[in-house]
Amino acid sequence: MALSNAEIASRYGQALFDVAESKEITSQTTAELAELQAVIKEQPDLLVFFASPQITNEAKNEMLHGLQTNASQLVNDFLQMLFDYGRIQNVSEIIDEFNRLNDEKNGTVRVKVTTAIELDDDQKAKLSAKFAQVVGANKVILEPVVDGSIIGGVILRSKDNIYDGSVKSKIDKIKRLLLN
Repeated sequence: MALSNAEIASRYGQALFDVAESKEITSQTTAELAELQAVIKEQPDLLVFFASPQITNEAKNEMLHGLQTNASQLVNDFLQMLFDYGRIQNVSEIIDEFNRLNDEKNGTVRVKVTTAIELDDDQKAKLSAKFAQVVGANKVILEPVVDGSIIGGVILRSKDNIYDGSVKSKIDKIKRLLLN
């Protein structure tokens, strides 16, 4: 029975996290995986390349060695294992799972912040601190998104919560009340 992508991500992400934690190199591994994730986002065809049956294993191995350049032994072994077991196309989901486990351990919450205008650093810091208090997190990492259609205010989306303080949602609520 084949494993689902979620099961693959969960198993490999947990294993990678456990090894990094046991070697006390979680922060270094997190940084390396962020670089790898950035490369994959910049070159989305990279994973298609590895999955393609038309491309020789020799060419895939050469590309893999390019990805492994300047990586730690753990990340090198991780990438090689994924390649050897035909799981390299799942690398993004596995990295996401690793990051989720690391965030959970460190009390970090990632939040998508939607505003009508760009927030300055001071506003981001205040919003981050306030949201950390509300959800009881040690650290909040903001992912800012600018969307003029919300008119004003802010929408905060974390894994478990959505706080909608946008002007658009307030107008929509007033409309519903008036129509009823």
